[in-house]
Amino acid sequence: MEELVAKYLANELNTSERADFESQLIQDEKLRLDLEAYAKVLDLTSNEDNTIFNADTAWNKVNERTKETKVVKIQRTNFSFLKVAATLLVLAVAGYFIYNSTLNQEAEGTELASVPHGIKEFTLPDGSLVKLNANAKLTLSKSFGDSNRNVILSGEANFDIVRDEKKPFIIEAGNSTVKVLGTSFNLTTDAEDGVELDVTEGLVEFSSTITGAKEQVAKGQSAKLDKTGKVLQKKEMKDTNFSGWWTRKLEYDDTPLSEVFKDLEDTYWVEVDYNEAIGACPLTSTFQGATIEDVIKTIVATFPEVKLVSFKENQIKLDGKACYH
Repeated sequence: MEELVAKYLANELNTSERADFESQLIQDEKLRLDLEAYAKVLDLTSNEDNTIFNADTAWNKVNERTKETKVVKIQRTNFSFLKVAATLLVLAVAGYFIYNSTLNQEAEGTELASVPHGIKEFTLPDGSLVKLNANAKLTLSKSFGDSNRNVILSGEANFDIVRDEKKPFIIEAGNSTVKVLGTSFNLTTDAEDGVELDVTEGLVEFSSTITGAKEQVAKGQSAKLDKTGKVLQKKEMKDTNFSGWWTRKLEYDDTPLSEVFKDLEDTYWVEVDYNEAIGACPLTSTFQGATIEDVIKTIVATFPEVKLVSFKENQIKLDGKACYH
């Protein structure tokens, strides 16, 4: 069909072929719209203003009773026979962009977003539950729940996915893809060194879109994909503090304050500025439903070496010296 369109635009069809093609244009709206799209591309290389196809005139030749007026004005230049090949090349390029435009439109579905300093929870059309951490965004495909369950994640989210054997739940997250049938897990694209996955129920397929490497991550396991998308590692989960941002539970056993501060920033949406000397101080404590003020007070009370310099809005500054106990 593209060769036929090319010859039509290049004016290389004989009278009979041209009549047959214009009859198709009258009956096939999609073909007519495609012709218009291709002609717009060709129009960029032509300054002549000639009407190639008038659907009204052609239709009257087929059916004199019609009252519908459809005019498709298409620009053309004086093509030689050899230019048919060039026309085909232009159509191929135009087809590529039209196809990709369709894919992009398909991907742009419902967008769910959290807030700067809080959590938002959503129930998806398939019944799955999603919690979005601060500033996170989840975009559902237009056909989500019908022909697929594809989404795009930016930020951090906790998923509780309803099982569907026929339609796997697929998440595009940075340089990674997560694929599940039904399970529970935490996923973040905001990890310091890339994308991080923590599985609390079931089995999750975690893969790199760069190398194609895959890992099956089971309950109680974590996996990380570095920022380049080339290094994928899986390990046993050391704690459940990754979920502190929505459970409000943090547990530490001789954990360096440098790691504690990272959790606090993710859980309470604050920024902690501290002297590196206190980063190695080991904290053993459990916080359940505590406010960020309570946590900071506990840290300062635990380590005489640590001093609170300031606490303004979401900015916390700590100073001190190394701990030796």
